[in-house]
Amino acid sequence: MTATFSKDELTEILPALHRFALSLTRNQERAEDLVQDSVERALRKASYYQPGTNFRSWMFTLCRRLFLNQIRKQKTQGVHVDIDDSPQSTFAAAPSQESACEYREVMEQFEKLPERDQDLISLVAVDGMKYADAARKMKTPVGTIRSRLSRARTRLKDMSTAAPRKTMAKAA
Repeated sequence: MTATFSKDELTEILPALHRFALSLTRNQERAEDLVQDSVERALRKASYYQPGTNFRSWMFTLCRRLFLNQIRKQKTQGVHVDIDDSPQSTFAAAPSQESACEYREVMEQFEKLPERDQDLISLVAVDGMKYADAARKMKTPVGTIRSRLSRARTRLKDMSTAAPRKTMAKAA
């Protein structure tokens, strides 16, 4: 693939392209990488450049599109953090003993609910089913599903707060 622009044209706009990349990234290293990627893409896609058109504008457009692609890619990948730069608390796990006990208590209370309430909470809260879908499955109007679910959640909450908490001191 032969370039339809000259090496001189390319080197002539590099300082301006670098300033543009720096204004986009606000980071010296990322700007240099962006310029390098832009030049690489320009050389690969040289056949798409139409002689007689504004080469500077074409390069700036390539640079801007590469930058936007990088931003989109970062949104899906998340931010990279070096493990050495990350605080130690990120890797520490809270003791799960208390949460396991709380889970067990909630499940005991859940099993004391009427079967209809258990089914409804399971469908909507656990399985993530929409109210309309749960209403179809239970052959009940959506409004009834909402009120039953509200009452079931309230009963479960009341049962959980009314039940005495088992502590290590009482067990000993």
